[in-house]
Amino acid sequence: MKKVSKINCENRAGFVQEFKVIWNGGESGWSDRYPNPQTESFDLHTLNIPEGAEVWIKVHAILGKTKTADEHVLYDPNSSDAALYQTTGATLTFKIKLMN
Repeated sequence: MKKVSKINCENRAGFVQEFKVIWNGGESGWSDRYPNPQTESFDLHTLNIPEGAEVWIKVHAILGKTKTADEHVLYDPNSSDAALYQTTGATLTFKIKLMN
């Protein structure tokens, strides 16, 4: 599983979205809302996540569904890597994919 200290979510879908980071025992607040083709990010250092915890994202399509990513990554405060998730599709049928 990839070790990261940042999570990016790229909007490639047909709607405006927001996302949050989830881990066992916690979650961030929602990001700003942003349209396609923009990307928002969370620096995991700022979220009080335990080292080695699995993290993933939840995406809310504005005026649509809220879905959780199936693919997880590990939080490592010493990593300089970022996970890139990408959303595609429409408000009720979108997909979330871990790209790297």
